[in-house]
Amino acid sequence: MHNTAFAALGLDCKYEAYDVKFESLRSAIQDLRERGIAGLNVTLPHKERIIGLLDDVTAEAKAIGAVNTVADRDERLIGYNTDAEGVSRSLESLRTHIAGRTVLLFGAGGAARAVTYVLLADYSPAELIIANRSQQRAENLAARCEALGTDTRIEVAGLADRDIRRAVEASSLIINSTSLGMAPEVDRSPLTADVAFRCDQVVMDLIYTPMETAFLRRAASAGARTISGLEMFLYQGARAFELWTGQPMPIEKVRPVIENELRKQTT
Repeated sequence: MHNTAFAALGLDCKYEAYDVKFESLRSAIQDLRERGIAGLNVTLPHKERIIGLLDDVTAEAKAIGAVNTVADRDERLIGYNTDAEGVSRSLESLRTHIAGRTVLLFGAGGAARAVTYVLLADYSPAELIIANRSQQRAENLAARCEALGTDTRIEVAGLADRDIRRAVEASSLIINSTSLGMAPEVDRSPLTADVAFRCDQVVMDLIYTPMETAFLRRAASAGARTISGLEMFLYQGARAFELWTGQPMPIEKVRPVIENELRKQTT
């Protein structure tokens, strides 16, 4: 994604991947400081721990409790969470479908934190239901949501059939932020096969490998509107690109390259 965008704009930049062990994060950040990098992305399991190794983090990243993008500002490393931008831009056209309605969120990890922050800060659902395999993690996320001072009612649902059926039936927007359905386990889903979607629902999956998960296929077959994880992936990347370069990412040139790459990977 980023190297395609750099080439399209003729920028003398390069994006590389580094495998950093958890215990080596501090020394890795110091090494990157000394190399004078423009910025970096951070993936699991470092999104929370890196906060204490940076010079500052944005209020948004603090509220979410995770950093996925770092940018150099006058030799100070500043932490951002561009996942929030990815979620917000993916949902922008659905404001009237979310405000005052019920949203069901599967998952309670780092991605779920970004989702809940955006929903509560910008979209004002009447109710947010959090469903997760670990009920304690779901309750912890619910407490974090309530600490934001929201008017949205926060509920935690178990994964028992009756609880999930009731939550699905009540929801206008259903989001999967878990890894269930990600390649290579592409047949998995946070919902069992006997729980049905409706044609008036919107269903979003943050997974983008594959671009259409089993979760989204079932929703589409019921006539629901679906949003793949590719949208969030592109928009969060575009925000990071802008933080590093000061220029907007040429998404129209990047999207077909990414789609083609993801199709090859899926195949």
